[in-house]
Amino acid sequence: MQTTTRQSRNCLRQPAFTLVELLVVMGVLVLMSSMVLVGLASAAETARVNRTRSQITKIHALVMERYDSFRYRRIEPLSSNDLTGALTGSARIRARYRVDRIRELMRMEMPCHKVDLAYDSTINPKSSTTALWNRYRNAISRRSKTSDFAGWSPEYENSECLYMILESMQDGEANGLDFLKPSEIGDTDNDGIPEVLDAWGTPISYVLWAPGFYGPRSNLHKKDAPDPFDPLGVREGKTVDMNGFYVHYPLFPLIFSAGPDREYDIATSLGGSADQQISPSSSTDAPNNPYFVDTTTTWSSSYLGTEGDFNGNGSEEYLDNITNHDLVISGNDK
Repeated sequence: MQTTTRQSRNCLRQPAFTLVELLVVMGVLVLMSSMVLVGLASAAETARVNRTRSQITKIHALVMERYDSFRYRRIEPLSSNDLTGALTGSARIRARYRVDRIRELMRMEMPCHKVDLAYDSTINPKSSTTALWNRYRNAISRRSKTSDFAGWSPEYENSECLYMILESMQDGEANGLDFLKPSEIGDTDNDGIPEVLDAWGTPISYVLWAPGFYGPRSNLHKKDAPDPFDPLGVREGKTVDMNGFYVHYPLFPLIFSAGPDREYDIATSLGGSADQQISPSSSTDAPNNPYFVDTTTTWSSSYLGTEGDFNGNGSEEYLDNITNHDLVISGNDK
């Protein structure tokens, strides 16, 4: 059947999209899809931030419970040589021994570096090991498959120590790791020792004593009170500077995530000899000195916890870090 002229005209008059209209519609759809994807990505990033904040808040509560317990820790009487060489002495010598021993126990039972778990009689001249310290050492040896810690990589030693601390916390059937998801425990450096991971899969770092983390980004470190672990001031616990601030102010463990950019830029390890903070030396007469100043690095006179361009890439990338010092948690004034 042949098509008539009238039928042909009717076909040409049927509504249809032009090529330009199709391109415009496609462009609008692409734009809307992009906006939706950006929104979803932003929501996912916000969810990761919130999850990491929740992790750190819970870790802070658990760590602080153990940290505060050392204020009332029973210390055995002075029975070996004090740094002065005296077996017994004045009340000041006995008080100094107590402060030094508490600091030593804190470092051994809440370690954040390999050296904290290394046995060395010259580093710990008065030390007597504890069951918890030996438990950590056995766990490292078992997991790294080396009794001398040679298989333990120092890259994420802070996070791996944090994992062991949480693992050692037991309250009935509850364990300090119970609140973590399987995806928040990993071994990113493949040394056999697990780390606590944030929502981006980056190890959450931890420093027991971080006096360098001070300023507007910390709601915990304040210089308006003396060191509570040295109430008699036998280790400069009550010393004030020329501005009236305490030199040894109350310290809080620093627990922090690298944040979305996965870069820390916070000093977490000593740059020079690792035992300088632990044993008396020309730079410090107090063993296990929480306020030790490291003068051996290119960042002269820096404390642990100091923020800066520590990865040397020319950019300070600590601003997006998520820490227990800037979260709204128990102990903060924020």
